[in-house]
Amino acid sequence: MTTLLTGGTSQIGLALAQRLKAAGKGVVFGTRTPSKVPSGYNHVLLDWADPSTFENPFSSTESQIDTVYILAPPVTLNALEITKPFIDLAIEKGVKRFVLLSATIIEKGGLMAGEIHEYLDSKGVDYFVLRPTWFIGMCPLPNTQVPNQSLSDDVDTENLFTAQAYTIRGQGEIIMAVPKGRIPFVSMEDIAQAAFEYITQGSSTKDKLIIGPEVLTYDEVAQILTEVIGKPITHKAISVVEQQARYTSFGMSPEYAKFLVSEEAKSDSDTEAAVVAQENKFVGKFSVRDVLEKNKVFWSS
Repeated sequence: MTTLLTGGTSQIGLALAQRLKAAGKGVVFGTRTPSKVPSGYNHVLLDWADPSTFENPFSSTESQIDTVYILAPPVTLNALEITKPFIDLAIEKGVKRFVLLSATIIEKGGLMAGEIHEYLDSKGVDYFVLRPTWFIGMCPLPNTQVPNQSLSDDVDTENLFTAQAYTIRGQGEIIMAVPKGRIPFVSMEDIAQAAFEYITQGSSTKDKLIIGPEVLTYDEVAQILTEVIGKPITHKAISVVEQQARYTSFGMSPEYAKFLVSEEAKSDSDTEAAVVAQENKFVGKFSVRDVLEKNKVFWSS
């Protein structure tokens, strides 16, 4: 049996594919950018912005897809409207399990992935929701200045450095609307590991909060970056209004920017740090320093 990875060429998708292949499990990438698919993997054209591609994963006689990993369209608040036809089709075609990437900040029935979470629950299918806190990773490619994302991009959203790479590399600043909040930043690899464990072992719960092994402020992250790349990096706290304007300048809709900054600002009250005390959680093994050391060239180039 085979797992279809929507948004498969995202960082989590790639890491999950590697784990599944190493375990002898079938994998098919569903992506609008086949050139990004690593050699040795099957792929089909799948574009959230083009519903005519939704049949493609189920047209092949080579793979019987029984599990679907859903990376919802980025930077949009109407994720269910876009993904619902695909989910319905997948169920019709015999898909038995779904794995949904959501977030700690999004409850079942909430915006974006929260609506998809609720819809999967209403369909009576086997599903598992990954609810990571803010990501550590490195999203933009080295020549990318700002994250202008479309509905079709294979992008892991809520990445710590999605909107930070430009100012970190160019100005030596992390700019957030979080003056002092503590966050258990999590790596893409650890999120992929949580997904892999569900697909191969199952779960007694329908979702898990996914966190990293340590809780840090952005000031502390800036200090770690300074030590890793060998040049001063500081954390600059700005207002919610300033951050919304900054994100809209990156191409986000005003509505999405408002939502994202609102959730970002909430973490200044240690809402994310409080997740550490929850029982229903998966604790990753990779620290912020681990990830930054691994990607040292990216940050210092």
